[in-house]
Amino acid sequence: MKLKIFYYKSAHGNFGDDLNSWFWDALLPGFFDNNEDVRVSGIGTIITSAMPDANRWIVFSSGVGYGYPPTNFNSKSWETICVRGPLSAKILGLPDDKYITDGAALLNTLTEFKPLPESERHGTIFVPHHHALVTGKWENVCKQAGVEFVNPQWDSKIVIQKIRNAKLVLADAMHAAIIADAMRVPWVPLITSSQINTFKWLDWTQTINLPYSPMVLGSSSLREYMRDKFLHIYGERYFLPNADVEFALSNFERQRKIKNSKWWGSYYDLTCLAFHRVPNKGMRMIEDGFNINLDNRFIDNSAKILLQAKNSSGFLSDDNKFNDNLERLLGGVKKLSKLR
Repeated sequence: MKLKIFYYKSAHGNFGDDLNSWFWDALLPGFFDNNEDVRVSGIGTIITSAMPDANRWIVFSSGVGYGYPPTNFNSKSWETICVRGPLSAKILGLPDDKYITDGAALLNTLTEFKPLPESERHGTIFVPHHHALVTGKWENVCKQAGVEFVNPQWDSKIVIQKIRNAKLVLADAMHAAIIADAMRVPWVPLITSSQINTFKWLDWTQTINLPYSPMVLGSSSLREYMRDKFLHIYGERYFLPNADVEFALSNFERQRKIKNSKWWGSYYDLTCLAFHRVPNKGMRMIEDGFNINLDNRFIDNSAKILLQAKNSSGFLSDDNKFNDNLERLLGGVKKLSKLR
């Protein structure tokens, strides 16, 4: 019996998801194929009702962050080796021994991505969430702050090597921080918009005994500012300032109940069109048609905060805690390898 890895595939690419395409074969060569009867849910926030049907599901380090799990989750056809963190375990009704940490920590065990000594690492990089590319001007911000911009839509191995070779990683994308921690590179959590998901970040940071205290960069363009202001109207506001675990859990359950209402789909389409797509297109046409720049003030403000982040020491999990998590993940890989 062989198994097929399931993960989220962004139409434009996203390194944190795309690493699934080669990562598992590197861990267990020849173990996986395209047999859709048995699926393994890999790295990412993918435990939702949108998961495809399979005769058997095996969960390894995946997370919760949006919506409900499949209706038959935890039935005999499901085997959970581990989930990403305690918030995922709580929502899924799993005991505490069923969470470890995000599986991307296992990159640390691959020869190609062996952590480098600090003396061989150079510079500061910024990795935005892939949604920040839609309306943001983050390359301009980075240039002004003297920080290297790393596009999250680049090939995942290129992004990981950029992280591995940096002295400090400024992370709007959660997997930039997760991979930096795996490479033993200090990282700083940042917020480009209220679409950044506090629940997901807490799910991970709780597993490494660190707080989630992000620096808010603000918007880098007028279009990004307008988009951010209306995210709450169509349910895309996931940032919860100063939230603790209990509030994040209760807010998650409340929001997913609303979004499961029969009217939500039509409401979302209408409000997203009215408050994002149409205004965004209109502002872009005005900027292009009249050749005007409305973004300099936003770029200046974000660059100042990015520069502050660049000059901070950053976070890094304790070596003993990281190694303990890694040992448990390797135990999970061994268990997975026996499920043929």
